[in-house]
Amino acid sequence: MTSPGATGGLLGALGRLLGRRDAREPGGHNHVSLGCNCQMAHVLKTLDLRHWSGPLDWIFSMPGMVRDCLDDDFAALTDRDQLESIPEAERRGPDIWRGRHRLYRERHGLECVFNHHDPAANAADYAFLTEGVRRLRVALDTPGTENRLWMMTHLHTPRETIEAIDDLLGRRASRNHLTFLQLQPEHPGVAVVEAADLRPTLRWLTIQTRSTPVGLRLADPAEDAQLVEIIRTEAARRPVLFA
Repeated sequence: MTSPGATGGLLGALGRLLGRRDAREPGGHNHVSLGCNCQMAHVLKTLDLRHWSGPLDWIFSMPGMVRDCLDDDFAALTDRDQLESIPEAERRGPDIWRGRHRLYRERHGLECVFNHHDPAANAADYAFLTEGVRRLRVALDTPGTENRLWMMTHLHTPRETIEAIDDLLGRRASRNHLTFLQLQPEHPGVAVVEAADLRPTLRWLTIQTRSTPVGLRLADPAEDAQLVEIIRTEAARRPVLFA
C-alpha cells in the first residue's frame, strides 16, 4: 500500500515535470523561516505568509548552525551518516525529541535537532527533510526571485554570525532580505529596538518581553499577540532592496 506521504511526493514531482507549480512550491516572492525553531514558521503561517515548508521550519537550530547549513548548501544536514535517532529513554515525551545530528551536536551543543521527526529511522521523515531543502534551493537559486527570510531566537547572537548568514544569502542567484529578531525575555514589557548601521539586505530588531518562548509562542498570550503584530508590521514594509 502506498503511503500518503509517498503519494504526495509522487504527485508533486509529476506536477513539476508537467510544468505546473504546486501551491506548496516557491513562487516569485517568498517568506521563509530560517529558524531557530517552529515559532518563526508558526507566526509566518498565522499571518498567511508562509505557503510552503522549508527545512528550517520545524527543527531546533541556532544561528551558527543555519550559517553552516547555508555554507555547505545543506549537505551536512541531509547526510544520513550524521543523523541519529534519540533513544526512547532520553526523549522528553512519546512524540518529541526524536532525532539528533551528530555534527551539530558536536559543533553547537544541540542535543536535539528533529523534535517531531526521525529522519535517521523513518524514510518519509527523511524525504520530508530533503524536499524542504529542495524547495529552499529553488527559492534561493532562481534568478529574479524575491525572498524575505526571517530568523528569531532568544539566544544571544553575535552580530558577525548574522552578517555571515547575510553574506551567504547574497551569493545566491535570488534577491534576499533577512530580518533577524532577537528576543530578550525578562524585561518590564514589550519594546522594540532597531539596530543601526546595517546593510540594505539586513534588518535587526531586538524585541524585549516579560515572558519567555514556550513552544510555538510566548508564554503570555497578550505579549504573543503583540509579537505577531510586530512581525505583521515588519512584513508589510517593502525592503529598499526590492524597490
